[in-house]
Amino acid sequence: MSHLKPRLLSHGTVECHDLAAARRFYSELLGMEVVQTSKISLMLRLNSTTTIACVETKGETSAGHYSHFGFDFETREEVDAAHETVLAQQDKYGVRKVTRPVAQHGTYAFFLIDADGNWWEFLTNPEGGYSYVFELGDNDGSWRDQDQGRDRIGNWEAQSG
Repeated sequence: MSHLKPRLLSHGTVECHDLAAARRFYSELLGMEVVQTSKISLMLRLNSTTTIACVETKGETSAGHYSHFGFDFETREEVDAAHETVLAQQDKYGVRKVTRPVAQHGTYAFFLIDADGNWWEFLTNPEGGYSYVFELGDNDGSWRDQDQGRDRIGNWEAQSG
């Protein structure tokens, strides 16, 4: 039983060093809706009520691979097209690194590290994203039984293709 009763998970935060450059990256490359909320902050969203606050800071950012946000696509072809677009735009937006797409934990995905050191994942996922894991419950055996999500990928990819 939860002690707290929040309505929803509303937002997360990333850091940047140049608010104008960050705004261009988020709106032009990632296609997010962006509003400036102060001299040092933006709010970002994409087809969701969940928002990401982007705050301009002076220090080095500390986000790592496991502190990332994901963009869901229906098919591998869409992920591959996104990968090609990101590679073509990498220098324009100061993207530090782009990994190659790989099949992993039931998705097909690649990552990029933006100019500020934030990690972003571009992945295949069925409608509802990772919501299916809540149907599995707390038994990590269910996750292992479907090979960390790998066994599910064929089912929903066949449905969307």
